[in-house]
Amino acid sequence: MKAIKYLMMSALLVSSAPAMAQNNNKAIIDNVTKIIASKAPNTEDQVKEIFKANKKNPEVLVGIGQAYLNVKDTANATKYAELALKRDNKYAKAWILKGDISVMKDDGGEAAQNYQNAMYFDPKEPDGYYKYALVQRGVNPQAAVDALEQLRQNRPDFPVDAYSGRIFYNAGKFEDAVKAYAKVSNLTSMEDQDITNYAISNWLLGSRDKAVSICQTALSKNPRKAAWNRVAFYCYTDMKNTDQALAYADKLFNQSDSAHFTGEDYTYYGTALKLAKKYDEAVNAYEKALDINKGNEKQTKLIYGNLSEVFMEKQDFDKAVEYLKKSFGAEPTFDEYYQLADIYSRVGDAMVKAKDTRANDTYSKAIDIYKSMKDKFPKYKTTCNYLLADTYGKMDPESKQGLAKPFYEEIINTLGSVTDLQGGEKQMLNAAYFYMMVYAINVKKDLASAKNYAQKLQTIDPDNEYAKQVLGM
Repeated sequence: MKAIKYLMMSALLVSSAPAMAQNNNKAIIDNVTKIIASKAPNTEDQVKEIFKANKKNPEVLVGIGQAYLNVKDTANATKYAELALKRDNKYAKAWILKGDISVMKDDGGEAAQNYQNAMYFDPKEPDGYYKYALVQRGVNPQAAVDALEQLRQNRPDFPVDAYSGRIFYNAGKFEDAVKAYAKVSNLTSMEDQDITNYAISNWLLGSRDKAVSICQTALSKNPRKAAWNRVAFYCYTDMKNTDQALAYADKLFNQSDSAHFTGEDYTYYGTALKLAKKYDEAVNAYEKALDINKGNEKQTKLIYGNLSEVFMEKQDFDKAVEYLKKSFGAEPTFDEYYQLADIYSRVGDAMVKAKDTRANDTYSKAIDIYKSMKDKFPKYKTTCNYLLADTYGKMDPESKQGLAKPFYEEIINTLGSVTDLQGGEKQMLNAAYFYMMVYAINVKKDLASAKNYAQKLQTIDPDNEYAKQVLGM
């Protein structure tokens, strides 16, 4: 029964071909495309019949080849491209089809040559230029755009600037993409994907106000476009504009068509809610982001870090530490150790403010980590001494016990003779001299020693008022 069914279908299709005639190429191509896509048992027979009726028609032959390429049958696609060129070797669309076949075979050089042939034989056919540009974008984006400029000469009506922007965007050259898109006078005349590319490029480059402006203009045309609501939402979150961030989050999640939500959407939503101090809702958003990003170690670690911050704001310090540790790799880095110690230090600060007697125990946890860092990362020994001194200083605010003294002395021994202090070295040495100056006066009552440190402090901080006061005593 199936064979009879397909035979009848074939007969109907063949009998309809003469009625369509060769002047209705689009209908014939649509028909054969459906036949090839169906992969029916007698597909080959049906295509043969259509070929017989159109073997002198290069447009239909290319259409048949394209239909085969759509189902990744490059052998038959090549066959019909060659048949079209045999009929008319200057037919640009046949050369374009051959270029598409080469792309599918991952032969960029052959593809470029075929597209160049199309450009030569039909200078007004935009597909040849654009597809040549696509092939060239990874190798030489400027050559790709130059090809589109050549098209501008032959087709001034073609949106070359928008296509140039698309080429640069796909090549990851976002500054060049922005420059190209900016030449389009009417933003809403561009295709949706180009408007999105333009907005994203500005966002990635940090031009968030511009990205928002692009999205808002585009949204006036289609307020339910998910991509534009998303970019505006991300930008407002980055700018810490909480009210607008949540407004566009609502537009994305509840007022956009065909929106597919990503883990990054929920990560940004959690961040916006955290900024709004809606901590429980933020936790829920981050947990959704974790669920979507299962298996993505990089994203998961970032989300754990965000959750740690939320729990710090909630003053749930145990959870904050738990999630921060989860964000670490197998071998924690210097920065990761620092983040953990910093949590203990911040918790200790909160306890001091609340007059909680457990503050020093918490500071001690930070100190243990800093000491471990000093052993594990000798390159950062001076930084660790500074962190240790600062934390001990919190435990001994009046310096009576001199807890910070040995660590500031180490800093002076290391940096005191350095003539070209780099980065934060000047700040650390400044703090060391200042501490030793104050310690000498307030604790040791040793004015001579205090003046010695004051002079050294003035060499790196000439306007330090405290040093001037000590030297004037």
